[in-house]
Amino acid sequence: MSQKRKPARLWLRPDTGTWFIKDGDKRVPTECGEAEVEAAQRKLAEYIDSQYRPQRSSRAAEVTVADVVIVYSEEKAPSTARPKETLAMLERITDFFGDMVLTEVRGQSCRDYAIDRGNPGGARRDLEMLRAAINHYHAEETLDMVPKITLPEKGEPRQSWLTRREIAKLLLVAMGWIPIAFDVDTREPIRWERSGWRYPHLVRIILIGLYTGTRLSAILNLQWMPNTTGGHIDLDRGVIYRKAQGERTMHNKRKTPVKIPPRLLTFLRYWRKADTTKDAQGRDVTLRYAVHYFGQKIVKPHKAFRSVRSIAGFGDDVTPHVLRHTRATWLAQAGVEIEQAAASLGMTAEEFERTYAHASPDFQQQAANAF
Repeated sequence: MSQKRKPARLWLRPDTGTWFIKDGDKRVPTECGEAEVEAAQRKLAEYIDSQYRPQRSSRAAEVTVADVVIVYSEEKAPSTARPKETLAMLERITDFFGDMVLTEVRGQSCRDYAIDRGNPGGARRDLEMLRAAINHYHAEETLDMVPKITLPEKGEPRQSWLTRREIAKLLLVAMGWIPIAFDVDTREPIRWERSGWRYPHLVRIILIGLYTGTRLSAILNLQWMPNTTGGHIDLDRGVIYRKAQGERTMHNKRKTPVKIPPRLLTFLRYWRKADTTKDAQGRDVTLRYAVHYFGQKIVKPHKAFRSVRSIAGFGDDVTPHVLRHTRATWLAQAGVEIEQAAASLGMTAEEFERTYAHASPDFQQQAANAF
């Protein structure tokens, strides 16, 4: 297994009280004292810029993975659908593979990376990014040898979904109710009482996620007006546009518009009205985000969701993403045409059929009754 190389970093030499740049075995003086932190950081940035210019060559034996990653991060990463996530993956790849030349990237080193990463799904995505970076470099420089990237096995699609009774429990807790008595045999709640703590933002997340199958990140970015940073809700047309104006999306994370179901439309109109006040001139002023916490944008609602999930009696497998699986499963159970169901979820008909078609009451019915 390749040993990780630490990136160049600042080091305060204790005997002189000055900052040095530590890069492997090298110690480069910055001539900055202990208090001159910003100046030392500038020297570090200049050093990194001067030291890590990528090697441009068509010979794979002369090009390191770090060279390939730098080229990709400068030329392609900024234009990807999720630049921050792309750069994070490239950083992990560099930490592990950075010192290797391309001829050293083999199946075993990819398997070692998957073990080191500790997450097969995450390792697969990272290695797919490495493959994309190598392919981009090859397209630019025409490598004499392109290493084959070995990926971990693709995980099975998650099948978790909730029943209507379970969704009701989740909503009750989010609205401030707690169970106080349970059925002896089924352990289902039979009495509830109102508590003092409510999660109105989770109520919105649950209902939007359930009725539209929109992913959590897109829900949190939904706004009441068209914009360039997130999707928006058009109450007049009854459509949620999940993609920001001009936004690029990954092929497997499509953000297609979705028709708003009548029940959800009623809630959305109520929430929009609740989010609107009058300013000093008597004009309507509406909060920006459809899901917010006292007017502020929500970044991560997971802590609150875990609290609600625990009180409702669910395990760790119940996450906000389960709402998407639930809608898809309910659509299949209702016998909705595959193309329409898939389009409303922003996936292909093939993806929907592979993952959810078994839930349909007509699943393989013609084949089962053939003879």
